[in-house]
Parts: sequence; structure tokens; C-alpha cells
Amino acid sequence: MENSGNTTNSTVATGVSSENQIINLINKLETGDRETGLNAAAELGELGGPAADALLEKIEEGNSSSGEINNYMLLALLETGDERAETILSENLERKGASGKASAEGTVDGQEEVPEDVLQAIEAKDIAMRQSLAKSLNMEYDNETDVLEEALKAEEQNSTLYTSFALSNFESEETGNETETLLQALKSENGYVRVSAAMALGQKGEKAAIDPLMVILLRDYPLAKYSAVMALGEIGDERAADTLMTEMKNNEKDYIRSSAAVALGKIGTEEAVPYLIERLRDTKAAVRSNAALTLGRMGDESAVEPLIDVLESGKEAEGRRKDNVNTNADVRKSVVLALGGIGDDEATEALIGVLKDDEEALEVRIAATSALGNTGNPEAVDTLRTILDNQSMNMGIRNGALLALGKTKNQESAEFFVEKLGDEDFGASAREALTAMGETAIEPLIENLKTENREAKDETALILIEIGDSRAVEPLILAYR
Repeated sequence: MENSGNTTNSTVATGVSSENQIINLINKLETGDRETGLNAAAELGELGGPAADALLEKIEEGNSSSGEINNYMLLALLETGDERAETILSENLERKGASGKASAEGTVDGQEEVPEDVLQAIEAKDIAMRQSLAKSLNMEYDNETDVLEEALKAEEQNSTLYTSFALSNFESEETGNETETLLQALKSENGYVRVSAAMALGQKGEKAAIDPLMVILLRDYPLAKYSAVMALGEIGDERAADTLMTEMKNNEKDYIRSSAAVALGKIGTEEAVPYLIERLRDTKAAVRSNAALTLGRMGDESAVEPLIDVLESGKEAEGRRKDNVNTNADVRKSVVLALGGIGDDEATEALIGVLKDDEEALEVRIAATSALGNTGNPEAVDTLRTILDNQSMNMGIRNGALLALGKTKNQESAEFFVEKLGDEDFGASAREALTAMGETAIEPLIENLKTENREAKDETALILIEIGDSRAVEPLILAYR
């Protein structure tokens, strides 16, 4: 009887221990880095059915906080060998595939997709502009605008925060809905109320705000004008284009000219191109940088020669430079990204020159690798491969070349990246490139599931799950059966 009792207690203790272990490992999936996630998935797989039950509950209830974490959970479920994994995996990959297809079809009016690096650079400009406005508000109003400043500094913008601040500081004599009250708040005697109302209406994309925002842009004080420009860009209506072009050309404040350039890019009116080209000769580096990025976003080939001229005039010739502003690394990086966004033969040739120039700033050369990947030009691909194979080249540039090759999306490149997955120097970049390549990488990755290396198989499976192509379901099940 004593022996029986001890066995029962041991079993209970083991059950509790196993349950705690599963919880701890799932926590690692949610909080750890990639290596930790892969290891935790493998350990959960060894715990079999109990781990599968816990993972299914998490996956089906949507308790994971991001798509990335959900991918680790799907991999862990595969590792358990549970027979329910096939159905769950199939459902999840179909959803991913449908979402990706919808995103690809969401390009407006058949316009070409704007390169991701250009969009990221413009988003960085957006954040910098909002932070600049927050700093100016703090200097002018001190603690009165703390909540508004925090809203401006946030990477993810939320109209609710701006709306709440505006309404809490504005007493309307008329009754109306939230939008009507915000429109009234644009006429508040309090400057920071006008700023918060403008930002709120911009984030809402409220077209009824266009006319009153243009009035602010023409007649108000600089900080309110600054917010009005940003709001008009977010709304994206061509009715504001003429006013924004005038302000970009004539406003004495460089931050208004800079923000107007970005706003015009969001509106996308072709009439702005000559005005933007003219701003490539602005007295301020920030204005030139923003104008260049916007030209890259719009993809107009008439901007290629003026952009190349910026690069050339910033170089030293006969002991001096033609234009010192064009030596600025941010200006040159923006021009390089813009040329990649336009991507004709002349732009490609200029980018190759930047990449091979040892006297060019490192960050500019790395940007050039990314830009060359956007062009899809065969000469650009050959150059990137040569750079990648050059072991004496800076590792940052070589990594950039690897990622840029991933943008070319051909089978040969995909096979090359699969071979690099275990590479100490290029493994991380190869994973990123394969994920970005999408369906082009599916077949080489499926083939790699046959590897005897457990870590390589797990890495490959995770990438297939991240891509989300239903062709991978059966090979993944077979690989982990």
C-alpha cells in the first residue's frame, strides 16, 4: 500500500511538472528570440499530446499576440505529431495566402507598388516630423500639451488620442457629432487645440476637413500650419495639391516645405513633380531629402537626371565640391532610394557607381544595394552577386546585397538562399530574403525539408509557415510524421 501511494503521488507530481513545463515553453515562444522560439517548439514537440492540446487552445482562441508567435505555435504543433495538426496548419496557411493575395490585389488603379525601403524611409520622416512638432509644442506650452506630445511621438498613430485631447480642451457652444466638433475645434482660440483637431481629422481621413485645413495652412501660426500639412497628406485628396505645392515652394519655414513634399507624395499628383525637382536645390538638406524620397515614391523618370546631379554635385572635384548640402549622407541616401524606386537603366548605372565608390558613406552604399534590388535590372543582379562574393567587401554591404538579391524573386536565387540558411554570416539575411520571395521560394524550401539536420528542418518549416502557401501543408506533415 505504501508503494502504491508513492507511485500515485509521483504521477501527480509529474503531471503538474509537465503542465508547468508546457506553460513555460509556450511563454518562451511568446517572449524569446528566434533561436529560443525554435528550441521551445522542439521541446514542446517532445511532450506530445498534452503540449498539442495547450497549443491548439492558444491557436484556436487567437491568444497569441502576433502572427510571428502564431507561426512558432504552428511549428510546435507540427513537432508533436498530433493528427489535428494537418487541419489547423491547412486553415492557417490558407488564411495567410488569402491575405497576401488581397494585399497584392490592393494596389490602387493598377499603379506599381512602391518599394518597401522607400516607404520605410518616408515613415521615418513622418515620425521625425511629428517628434519635431511635439518638441516645439513643449517649448511653447510646457506641461499643458504632454498628452498631445505623447500622441505625436507614438510610432502607431491613433486618432482617438488626438480626438480625446482636442475635445477635452475645447468647449463647443453647438451640439454635434464628434467630427463636427473637431471641425469647430479647428477655429479654437487655443493653438494646441487646433493642432490636435487637425491631427485627429487627418488620421480619420476626414475629407470635410480639407477646406478648413487649407485655411489654417494659409493663415495660421507655424505649428498649426505644420499639423495642417501632415493632416492633408493623410487625407490624400488632390484638392489640397495646389496649396501644398505653393507652400513647398514659398514657405519660409523649412519644416513646412519638408512636410509639404511628403504630403504631396501621399496625394500622388503628377503636377507636383516639377515642384519637387526644384526642391532638390533647396537651401536645407531636410527639404532636399524629403523631395527626393517623394520623387522615388512617385516613380517619374523625368526626375532621374536631377537626382543623379545631386549625387554628382556632392562629390569632390579638383579639390572642392560644387554643392556642400549634397554631401549630406541623408540627402544622398534618399536620392539613392529614389533612383531605385524609379529604376530605369540610367538610374541603375548611377546606383552601381555609388555601390562601387569606396569614398561614399557606408550607409549610402548599403542603401544602394537595396535600391539595385528594386530595379530588377540584370546588370544590377550581376553586380550584387559580385559584391556578395567579394570577401574583402564590408559585411554590411554584402548582407545588403544578399537581401537585395532576394527582391529579384527567381528560382536560382531562392536555391542559393536555402543553401545559406545555416551560414553564420548570412543565415539571418537568407531567412529574410526567402520570406520576402514568397511563392518563388516554396519548392526549394520543400525540398530542404528532407534534410537530416534537425535545426535546418525546423528553420525551413518556420519559413514555409511564415510564407503561408498551402502547397507546403502536405510536405510539412510528412516531414514531421
